[in-house]
Amino acid sequence: MERVLVLTADEVLLDDILRLVAAAGCEADVSRDVGQIRARWRMAPLVLVGGDLLAAAAKAGLPRRDGTLLLCRHPLQQADWSLAVDVGVAHVLTLPAAESAVIGALADAAETAAAPGWLVGVVAGRGGAGASVVTAALAVTAARLGRSALAVDADPLGGGLDLLFGAEEVFGLRWPELTEVSGRLSAVALHQALPSAYGVSILAHQRGRVCDPGAEAMLAVARTGRRAGDVVVADLPRQMGPGSSALGAAADLVLLVVPAEVRACAAAARVADGLSLVTESARIVVRTVRGGTLGPDVVADNLGLPLAGVLRTESGLTAALERGEAPAGRGRGPVAALARAVLRDLDRPVRRRAA
Repeated sequence: MERVLVLTADEVLLDDILRLVAAAGCEADVSRDVGQIRARWRMAPLVLVGGDLLAAAAKAGLPRRDGTLLLCRHPLQQADWSLAVDVGVAHVLTLPAAESAVIGALADAAETAAAPGWLVGVVAGRGGAGASVVTAALAVTAARLGRSALAVDADPLGGGLDLLFGAEEVFGLRWPELTEVSGRLSAVALHQALPSAYGVSILAHQRGRVCDPGAEAMLAVARTGRRAGDVVVADLPRQMGPGSSALGAAADLVLLVVPAEVRACAAAARVADGLSLVTESARIVVRTVRGGTLGPDVVADNLGLPLAGVLRTESGLTAALERGEAPAGRGRGPVAALARAVLRDLDRPVRRRAA
C-alpha cells in the first residue's frame, strides 16, 4: 500500500489527521518541512495539506497534481483561497465536520484496485439445488486465480456459509456483530476481522443467532469489497428481503441454480419471477441430475433466461463437504470448471451496475 503524504506542523491538526488515516486503514508519511517533500509530493496517491502550511506550499511552487486536500481546524479565510488554487487543492475541508469526507478520500486512495471488483449473487431455484456450493466454489476459485475474494452469506435461514469452507470454528466476526455497519468501510479492516479459509474471507450468519442485517449493512460490505477489487459472491435466499434484494439489484451477475427436473423448473420459475423485479442480470446454471431428461438449453428456454453454465455431477463432492473441504478447493472437477467459466465470462467487458 502506498503511503499518503501529510504536510503540517500543527500538532493538534496532525493528531486528528493521523486518527483519520488509521480509521481508513491507511499509512502516512508526515512532513513538517515543505522544502523536503517535492519527490513525495509527485508520487503520493493522496496529499493532505494542513492549513498552517498552505502559504509555504504555495511559495514553494510545488507542481499541481490530482488528489490534494487542504485540511483546516477553522474555516479558510477569503484571502487564502487564491493560495489554495495555486497549490491545486481539490477540496478544502474543515475538521471535525468533514471527517467522513476525509476518511472516504483516504479509503479510495488506499484501495485503488488493480483489477475491477465484481459482485455475483447466487440463488437456488429450489431447496437443495446447490446454490451455496456454487457460491463457495466461485469464491475459492477466484482466490486460486489470485483475486481477493469475499463470500457473503445473505440467507439468514441457511445452514451458515462458513460450513461450506470447513470454517465454522474459525475465529472472526459474523453477521450479528456487523448488522449496524453502514457507509464506507475499510476493506483491509473488513478482511482482517472476518474468518478466512482457502484464501477467502467469509461473512456468515451465526448458528443460533438469527438476524437480518438489512440493506444498508449488506450494501456497505458489498461496496467495500467491490471497490477494493474483490470478487464478492453472495449466497441469496429464494425469498428475498430488503437486504438480499438490494444485493441482487446491485450485482453484476445473479446465477439461478436449477436442477434439470420438471418440478425444480416449476419452482425456479417462481424464483425467476421474483428476480425479474430486482435485476436484469440473471442467468441460469443448470445442475444435471441422474436420470434427468431435460437438457440445459430446454431449462434455460423454459425459464426465459440465458444459460451461464452447466454444473455436472461431481463424484465424491458430498463426502468432501462432510470432511470440511470447500467446493473447488483442489481446483479440479466439474464444480471448479463451472466456477472458472463464470469468472472468465465476468472478465469480459459488460455493462457494470452501481452498488
